[in-house]
Amino acid sequence: MEDRWQLLREVKAKEQNRIEVEAFVPPNSPWFSGHFPGAPILPGIALIHLVWQAISREAGERGEELRLHTLKRVRFSQPVRPGEAFSAIITGGEPGNEAVYSFKVVSGENVICSGLIAAVKK
Repeated sequence: MEDRWQLLREVKAKEQNRIEVEAFVPPNSPWFSGHFPGAPILPGIALIHLVWQAISREAGERGEELRLHTLKRVRFSQPVRPGEAFSAIITGGEPGNEAVYSFKVVSGENVICSGLIAAVKK
């Protein structure tokens, strides 16, 4: 069964300390419910969810389980509309007690969202 909340479409690239994923938000996505009728845009928390999903999935492949600790300097620059495709580029995450990841969500050359996510091992 398809997860209607799912945004992550595929992992495009994975290198040491760098992940790039493609995402797509279908027009019927529940993320748009009530946000905003007549002029729907993807809520910012959905973008954070996408980034966190990519980070935690990659950590799981290494046998680690992470807990989101803090968000810092998160900026939303432009909206995502129904049916749009976009990408997330995540760097950092050096092993240690707290791993800090820098991310940006982009559509072509346009930055949609950027910031830092700190995670700790469970």
